[in-house]
Amino acid sequence: MAGKSPQKMHLVLFALPALAAALRLPTFFTTPKPAASELNGVDGDYPWRFDGRLWFRPALVRAPSTLPGGLSAVSLFGWTIGGVVCLEYDVSPVGPYREYVTMGSVVSKRGALGQWGSRLFVSTRAAEEVCQRVWAVPAEVRAIDFAEDGSDLRVDAPPALEARDDGPRPSAIRVSGWAATRSASVDAPLRGGIPILWTPSIKALWAPLVPVPSALAGANDADALPLHGLRLSASSLRIHLCGQPPSAALGIPLPIGLSVDNVRIEISREREEVL
Repeated sequence: MAGKSPQKMHLVLFALPALAAALRLPTFFTTPKPAASELNGVDGDYPWRFDGRLWFRPALVRAPSTLPGGLSAVSLFGWTIGGVVCLEYDVSPVGPYREYVTMGSVVSKRGALGQWGSRLFVSTRAAEEVCQRVWAVPAEVRAIDFAEDGSDLRVDAPPALEARDDGPRPSAIRVSGWAATRSASVDAPLRGGIPILWTPSIKALWAPLVPVPSALAGANDADALPLHGLRLSASSLRIHLCGQPPSAALGIPLPIGLSVDNVRIEISREREEVL
């Protein structure tokens, strides 16, 4: 460092984080922190909260041949359970938005059982940005329409690329029959508080039915997965008949689905344990 003046050294150190961010490189000079306005939780142990409603419709899908994070697909004769999860948030750290998740497989790792999401779409740039910055979720922004009308809950337009003269472009996602998810009264109390675990970087939810390895157990594992705690509460759950023909995008949809209204999803900070 000989010959560098203190003023120039300060300038270099100041510029390094900005350069790393511009090039999307990791940096040890700064640690991204959520804005204070994004910490909207009502419990200090769960600083983020999402309120709204969701619909889950399972489907039989082909088990993936490769999975991230050292996961193994749980399958039978090459088939596993996937499906779709659609969520509408009235309250979130970045305001109202919609979300569509393509569920890719039931998975396992170290004895833990979970559900892996292959792709996650959000309806606003703010949601995409906070997902990527705060939780490292590889979210994709997409036009998402949850139409209230419709005799049944169904996916009318799954994620796809549509052909245009100037090349393929992402098409809008559309779900109909959304009015059926609104089953709770305005003043209905929340019940549940069910704890689960979440690895946002690979979009995986884990059922905490087996002990999670300690912080040291996966310390030398290149595929060690970070974990957040999630707590789920709701006011109303309903089972729906959701007939839909099979397709390449949706697999073989099962004829039933589950809607949850006045759902509250609370997220903790990253835990010391890894999976």
